[in-house]
Amino acid sequence: MVNTIPADCLEMNSSLRRLQRDLEEQKRVNNNLMKENQLLRGQLNVTNVGGDSGRSRSVRPSCDAEFARSLKQFYHNMTSVKAQLQSLRRHRPSESCDLMGLRLFVDEHSGLLKDFSEQLEQSVSALKQDVAAIVRRKRERSGTWS
Repeated sequence: MVNTIPADCLEMNSSLRRLQRDLEEQKRVNNNLMKENQLLRGQLNVTNVGGDSGRSRSVRPSCDAEFARSLKQFYHNMTSVKAQLQSLRRHRPSESCDLMGLRLFVDEHSGLLKDFSEQLEQSVSALKQDVAAIVRRKRERSGTWS
């Protein structure tokens, strides 16, 4: 029974490290998306200046606005996820904790990790779905993104 606590702590630490790696990966992906967004906006400006501006302006701003709203929501969600991660980092058992107290701490910490993981997955999934829907609409409307 006493041997399960270190295993639980190791598993919890492993889960936390995995979540931190996932968060870093999501930050990297987010940075890449922001760079790609800037590149696409630059291309969009060149296209609007030289192309059929009436058609381009009627389609692109709404897709850009949808994309901006999706990114804004994603950043908002990531702020919440970041706060949860910071809370998890500060969450410690009390100094006078006995075996039962440690079990309660591990259970509570596991729940917090689960909530953190679910919110992170939900945020990334929502962004992926929003971007996929925007790209699909963009292709349907203009046929320019293939």
